[in-house]
Amino acid sequence: MTKSKQDPDYVVKVEKAIADKYGIETIQHPAKDWNPEKEREYLEQVKLLNEKIRDLSKKTEKIEVQGVLISKKLLNKDSNRVCPICHIYSFDSKDDIHMIKHDCCYKCYITWVDGREERWAAGWRPKQGEKK
Repeated sequence: MTKSKQDPDYVVKVEKAIADKYGIETIQHPAKDWNPEKEREYLEQVKLLNEKIRDLSKKTEKIEVQGVLISKKLLNKDSNRVCPICHIYSFDSKDDIHMIKHDCCYKCYITWVDGREERWAAGWRPKQGEKK
């Protein structure tokens, strides 16, 4: 027979040896000092951790732009580089001016707005079938 089956106080002796070596906290039940206030604090910490993880995953998220994956954090949120009419991403500085003034890229400005500014300002936009 093994020592643990022969001696009924074997577990108590092992716990006492662990407490002597590592401290009394190591053999106490984890829920001994747990209360509703600690539970609330723990849940708040979990929420904060999950928010940080979500924010980090958003920063490392990749977006497909014209067949190329680009990190979402590299895209400037202040200026919209995707034309809402033709859905083309542009690096051209001419497009910046027209995106601010007419909410479309230079190519769409030439195609749909030039000479028809009043209609465009009134809210007219090309239908899905008209777009090229």
